[in-house]
Amino acid sequence: VTCDCCMKSSFSGLRYKCLICFDYDLCQSCHDMKAVSSRHKSSHSMQCIPTRADMGILYSGEPSSSLVIQSFSCPHCSKMGFNSQLLADHVRTCHRDRISVEICPICASLPGGDANHVTDDLSQHISTSHQRPILELVRLFFLLVIVFILKLNKLQLLGI
Repeated sequence: VTCDCCMKSSFSGLRYKCLICFDYDLCQSCHDMKAVSSRHKSSHSMQCIPTRADMGILYSGEPSSSLVIQSFSCPHCSKMGFNSQLLADHVRTCHRDRISVEICPICASLPGGDANHVTDDLSQHISTSHQRPILELVRLFFLLVIVFILKLNKLQLLGI
């Protein structure tokens, strides 16, 4: 990732991804200076994303594929601190009449995700693209419970 203001690449610290401009990132220094350009305004919502190096430090060397940012910014009003479900609810209730195209802050934050995924219905996109892992975990939980019950029954039949 390269800062679109100072053109520095491989920087440490925080990266700020614009949720309005396509493929626009700022390093922490340029963001703090409220950098603007012909297409980027300081009023644009930004998603804060730790760099990969800092993620490794923050999470004591855990593999980066297991790390997922769980604090997202609303691209409409810049309010921060949402998890995926709360962001979908917030957009649905507070911005239901707003029609605009924005970059999904969740896609932008996921390791290996589409950092520039553009959507015109963020709430629907979150519901269809980012809630499936929860459903898969619930399904896996129930499968594990069923397997446990079957093994328990088998042990009882064997008299163990």
